Amino acid sequence: MRIVNLEKDKIPKKRLWHYPWDYKESFIIAAGLLVTGYLLQITTRTNIKAVSAPVNYIIGALFIVMLCLLHFTSKTHPWVKWLRSVPASVSAIGLVLIQAVIMGTLPQQNFVEGVKPDLFGFSFVLNSWPFIIAQLYFLITLGLATLNRIVPWQWKNWGFVLNHLGLFIAMTAGILGSGDLQRYTMNLYEKQLVWGAENEKGNKVPMPIAFELTSFNMETFAPKLAFADITNNSIETKGINALRMISKGDEYNYKGYKIKIVNYIEDSKFTGNGYFHVNEEGAAPAALIEVKSAAIDTTAWISCGSFATEYSYLQLTNKEAIVMLQPEAKKYSSYVNVFVKDGKNDKTVIEVNKPYKVDGWKVYQLSYDEKYGKWSKLSVIELVRDPWLPIVYTGIFMMIIGAVYLIFKGRSIVK
Repeated sequence: MRIVNLEKDKIPKKRLWHYPWDYKESFIIAAGLLVTGYLLQITTRTNIKAVSAPVNYIIGALFIVMLCLLHFTSKTHPWVKWLRSVPASVSAIGLVLIQAVIMGTLPQQNFVEGVKPDLFGFSFVLNSWPFIIAQLYFLITLGLATLNRIVPWQWKNWGFVLNHLGLFIAMTAGILGSGDLQRYTMNLYEKQLVWGAENEKGNKVPMPIAFELTSFNMETFAPKLAFADITNNSIETKGINALRMISKGDEYNYKGYKIKIVNYIEDSKFTGNGYFHVNEEGAAPAALIEVKSAAIDTTAWISCGSFATEYSYLQLTNKEAIVMLQPEAKKYSSYVNVFVKDGKNDKTVIEVNKPYKVDGWKVYQLSYDEKYGKWSKLSVIELVRDPWLPIVYTGIFMMIIGAVYLIFKGRSIVK
């Protein structure tokens, strides 16, 4: 029989900062990096601007070379072994999540030249020191862990490699490619050929593509009836029928009033005796409504008006009135002629959420002249070019395939 000596057989407790490093050391280092990032942010009080080609290519190449050198020359070094370990990865993910939570919780705004950013960079997380440091730490741990499974190669690791390498490619390309993203706007007027665009600062930028607006089309929903407080020009929004879409023949009750839509004209103008249908520019919706209550019984025309048609409402009391709100846009699009410097001309329709692609650019329908609504002679389009996007999509596709494989592999192991 063996007598156990508890004092002698007691497993010695691992001391802090003795290799191999575990979760305690990893989270302490992550906390130190977080504090360092905020100290840099407080000291510099600036945002980190994205770099464009060729600087971003050089930075990306140097970063990959650094990871390869660490793996192939110092693979067994305690620091390198820790950087590719699970504790380091978990602490890096935690650091990134902290930035994601801040960005998702607090409102973000673009940095304005001449205006000092907030002390900790909470309003522009993507361009702050804590975010950059967190991303760098995460990519180092991810890159080294992926390299460790690539070299030496084993086919059983292909799902892990595809998933982690895809994430590495997508994140790296997304960060480095932000400086090469081009986003401009063009103001198109009917029958005018426009070559130049504007950047976010309003400066003119020459473009290799020209657009000519042939027509602007808009479809709208029927306008809504609302009760308004005419003493402070506010609209009531509480209650089921507070904002009621107009439909001829509709009857409903609201706040003790019985309301009926006797007639509705989508395109009308006032002639002195009421509103009549017209087919001309500036025509506006109008409705003949009947309102009854204990104190009132009346019928009147109301209209939301337009740049060419008078606005009218029905006053019920010294404080209350029934008004018609401007109709909301359902769909709007621009019919344009496209001219490219290489001679590839085209005719197309640019719609909301349906971008037109030409020479590496995506062209979006952005806005119009709201004063004129569907009669607008102005169409604002946005041109976006992101040369790194195919690389990001490739990384995401790799990541998804690897994740699916790992899920099914895990299920087969459980079975």
